[in-house]
Order: sequence, then C-alpha cells, then structure tokens
Amino acid sequence: MTTESPPSNSQHDVMWSHWPHDLPNADLLKHLVEVFFTFQPHANKLFHVPTFMHSLSLSPTHPKFPAIPVLHAICAMGSLYTAAVTSPPDPDFNQVAPDEIFLERYRVKEKRVDSFAEVQAKLAKKTAEELHSLGEQLLQVLQTQIILTWFYWSHGRWVDIFLSSAHAMRLSVPLGLNMCPPFHSITNSTRPASILAPARTVIEDEMRRNAFWLAYACERQHGLGNGWALSLDDQDVSQMLPVRSDQFLHGTLVPPAERQWAHSRDVLLVHPPAQIDPFVLFIKGTILISRVKAFNLRFRAKHFSGDPSVANAFDGISPHPSEPIDPRGSMAFVELDEIVVSFRAKFPRNLKDPINNNVVDSHLYTTCLMPLVATIVLHDPHAEVRQSGCISALKILAAARAILDLIYAVQSTSFDITLLDSFCTFAWFVSGRVLVRFLQAAIDAHSLEQMPILRAEIDYVHDAISKVGRRIPLAHRYAKMLEDLLVKSCGLAPSVPIDMPFPRPLEPLAIQSMFYESDPNRCVSLHDALHEPGSFLSLA
Repeated sequence: MTTESPPSNSQHDVMWSHWPHDLPNADLLKHLVEVFFTFQPHANKLFHVPTFMHSLSLSPTHPKFPAIPVLHAICAMGSLYTAAVTSPPDPDFNQVAPDEIFLERYRVKEKRVDSFAEVQAKLAKKTAEELHSLGEQLLQVLQTQIILTWFYWSHGRWVDIFLSSAHAMRLSVPLGLNMCPPFHSITNSTRPASILAPARTVIEDEMRRNAFWLAYACERQHGLGNGWALSLDDQDVSQMLPVRSDQFLHGTLVPPAERQWAHSRDVLLVHPPAQIDPFVLFIKGTILISRVKAFNLRFRAKHFSGDPSVANAFDGISPHPSEPIDPRGSMAFVELDEIVVSFRAKFPRNLKDPINNNVVDSHLYTTCLMPLVATIVLHDPHAEVRQSGCISALKILAAARAILDLIYAVQSTSFDITLLDSFCTFAWFVSGRVLVRFLQAAIDAHSLEQMPILRAEIDYVHDAISKVGRRIPLAHRYAKMLEDLLVKSCGLAPSVPIDMPFPRPLEPLAIQSMFYESDPNRCVSLHDALHEPGSFLSLA
C-alpha cells in the first residue's frame, strides 16, 4: 500500500518562522511521520505515538520538539510508504552484483542526484553525529540510529547496516539500557551506570527499554547472516523484557517482580500470559537466534579451551573429514536444539497462529519464522544430504518447508506483504537456499520425482520475495541472489508447473531418492554450508 501526496491543510496549520531549513515543509513532514507510524512495524514501539505527535505540533524551538535527526530519519524511512517523495532506483544488476557489500563504489559512478530518501538519511546521520559529539539528546540519537538501520536494511546497504546497528548497540551501553538494577556492576566507578538523567515517567522508562530491545533486534537479526562477532555479548544484557503494547500505550506501571528478565534461564520456554504479547515474543525470538549464532561462532574456541559444555562423546568420529569435531553430541548443542524445537510450541494458545480471521500480526509472523531459521543455521553445517537418515538434513528440509507454509499462509490473506519486517524476506531467502541445495542433490541422484517438486517450491519462494521486492530494495536483491544461486547450482532447466498442496509434506521415504551418492565425476559438493568461507553475504 502506497499513499498519495498529502492533502494541504495549510489553513489549519501554524506556520513557524524558525522551521528547520533542511526538513520538508510541515504538511509533507506530517504526512511522512503518519505513514511511518502506520506502516513501519516497529515504529509504535520505538516511540510513544501520542506523545510524539503532540511534540511534533509544538514550535521547532520548543525543547520538547522532536530532535532534528529523528525527523530526518523518519522522512527517509517514510519514503518507502508514499509516492509523495523520491526513493533510490532499483540497482542495475548488469553493473553491480546483488550481494555486493560496498555499494558506494558503484554509487559514485552513477550520474544522478540523491533521491529525497537518500538526502534525508545523510542529514539524519550528520545531525545525529553532531548531537552525539555534544552529548545532547542521546536517547533520540539512539532512536535515529535504529531508524537508519531499518532504512539501510530495507535498501540492502550492507556496510551501513553493519556499522549503524553496531553504533546503536554500543551507544545503548553508556546510556545504561542494556541493564537494569539490581544487576549493575559491583565495580566502584567514577562513571554512573547511565549517563542519561532518570526517566521522568513510566512511558519514558519503557520507551528507553523498547529502544534497547529494538537496537538489539536490529543487530541480532541482521548479524545472523554472517560469521562476525556481535557488538554486545548476551551475558552483558541484564534487562527486563518489554511490557505489553497496551501497557506501554497507557503508561501502566508493571513492577519488576511481575516482569521477566532476559537472563532468566527459562525465559524462552515460559511465557506468563500477563507478561506476553507478540512484541515480547518477537524479542524472545531474537534472543533465541542470538544464542544460535553465538554457539556456532564460539564452538571451536570453546572446544579448544576444554569447555565441558561442548565436550562430545563422538569427538574424532565426525562424518566429515574436514570437521573432526561433531558439535551435535555436545550438551550445549542438544540443549539449544531442544529450546529451538520447543520455542513456538510453548506459546500461549491465543498466540500460536500469527494469522487470525485474515488479519496478520507482523510481530508474531516474524517470530514464527525465527525458530525455523534458527534450526537451519544450527543444523546446516552438519547436514549431509547424500546420506539417508541424516537428521540434520531432514531438519533443515522440514524447516525450509515450514517457512514455505508460512509464506503461503500470509499470501492467502489480503495483507500487503511488502509491509513485513525485513527479517521475513531474509528467512524466506534462507528457505530458498536450503531448497536449492536439495534440488542440487535430487539432480545429482537423477531423482525425477523430486526435481519438479523442489523446483516448484523454489519458484514459489522466489515469486514471494519478488513481490516484496517491488517496494523493498532488499527483497529485490534477495530475489536476484536466489535466482543466481539456482542457476549456478542447478543450471537453466525450465520449471514444470505442478499442483503444490499446502501445508508441505515431509515424508522421509518420498525423499529417499535424494540421498543416493552423487556422481563422483560432477564437481559438486553437496556438503557446502550456507555460510560459505569468506562470504559476508552468505545469508545476510
């Protein structure tokens, strides 16, 4: 859904004499703010909307008027949802690869002026840096960085996403947002736990907490797609989970004794009804994928140091010569795998389905994708699709097809899928990559029965990503990346239309033919993991 140009209400608006000259006029700004809060799935968690809209009605010189970088960032992000301003054109894949990291190399060669969205993003970054250096309006600087990260991710600007999300995460630490009393450091320090003044209201306190969790979500969700360390260790997060959305809106005080803490051992499997809603589950899902990334990232180092949690009874007899240690027998892997499997099953009954009566809950839909992606990331390095009965191979195929079911479910509604969180198209792309891997195996084994089925599934994923790509440049890139991967791995064989019922079945006997040993004369490795060495964008 794209809105048209805003109507002019100039006769009702106050014309301020000191309007910031780099901001659009008041009518256009209000329009961009409104579409931002209407269509950006997390906007009403990052800000308390009634308070923000009131502050926007004040004079630009009023101390409660929104910080200028916040408004620039909202203008940049809001440009995705309206035809009233210009956005960057889609990339020319004849000139730049869809997975290119350093897009600025090509941008400087383009003979065009910056779009409205690009100008506003640059102004947001510049003005935020000015406030940051002065130590002023630091919470709004953090909010700006979060919005910019959303903008960069939507546009597939990989370097900017990485740096902006890391900046937001690191800034949250001196602001004291990664922890909450009584879990502050026991060190005697000349610096306070937070350089922010104490929150004056419940709403302000919860908005700060939401800002931290949204910064955390940005970095964790994007970071799942690469093998690089994150900016803040989960062990340094001692913060309460957000309150429910209705409690945030009404400024309801919920004391710590009635809250869940992120570092509680059972936080991912216990969901007290009075403390849970789709956004809280969204944050829990993000904690889950963060744990999966941390396990993969640190396994070898922990094993080397003798950490008992990764000790394995099967050490030395791994099925893969290139990896003498099989993590799947370790206590840490087994425990994490069980949490991943149980995560969604433990949801309260009223929150098990993200789609009810044709209404899609964006946060819950995204959350339902998270354990499936976590399963793929956890098991993919160990999946051997040539071996009959490989549990990791079956798990990643089951997860990929479960993602396919969720794609079908959301497309069966009237919901505009271009308004989903960026993580959704990332998850769909991950599913597509797994299916390509199995199609490659089926071709290698001459499985005439499975080849058209897998190809149809891949085409379905590709078509869904392409639909999102009509608005969101990130999805446009993912669609091209999946297309290129399919051609590279499986050739140019045309797809054959077949009837594809949903939900997708997982029948081990039906896919048995894909596990036969491949032709040794083919230069194809069916054990290539999704995280290819040296590839920053192997998933992201």
